[in-house]
Amino acid sequence: MKKARNDIEKIRTLKKNDPDINLYILLDQADSIVTNAVELELKHLRITQPQARILTMLSRESRPVTIDELSNWTLKEFNSVSTLINRMEKKGLIKKAKKPDDLKTYITLTEKGSELYHKKVTERSIHLIFGKLSAEEKNQLESILKKVRDTTRDLLGMDYRPPFLP
Repeated sequence: MKKARNDIEKIRTLKKNDPDINLYILLDQADSIVTNAVELELKHLRITQPQARILTMLSRESRPVTIDELSNWTLKEFNSVSTLINRMEKKGLIKKAKKPDDLKTYITLTEKGSELYHKKVTERSIHLIFGKLSAEEKNQLESILKKVRDTTRDLLGMDYRPPFLP
C-alpha cells in the first residue's frame, strides 16, 4: 500500500513538472478564456461562436463552400457542421443549394448573414486580446500554432486520403 502511494506520488510529481503537459494546460486555458470573451461579445447579436466561425469562412470565400470544406476548416465533425448549418439557414444567415449532377450541398451567405457579419460582428475582443502582442510575437505565435495544428492533424490522420478516392 505504501509503495503504491509512493509510486503515485512520483508520477504526480513527474506530471506536474512535465513541460508538455504544462503547455497543453496553458493552451487550453488561453483557448477557453478567449472563447469566453468572443462568446460574450457575440451574445447581444444572438449568434454563437461556431456560427461566427462559419460566417467568417463564408465571408472570406468568393464561391459557395461545401459542408465538407466547412467541416475541415472548423475541425468539426460533418454532422455537427450540418446541424449548425441547418440552424443558421433557419435564421436566414446562410442558404444551401445543390448543383445539378452533384450530391454535395453548397453554402453561401445570405444578404442578412453578410450584413450581420460585416457590419455588426466587430471582433473587438479579439483585437483587444491580440493587440497586446507585437508583430513579431504574432508571427511567432502563428508559426507555433500552425505547427501544433499540423502535427496533430498528421497524428490523427486527418489529411490522409485513400488513393482510390477522387
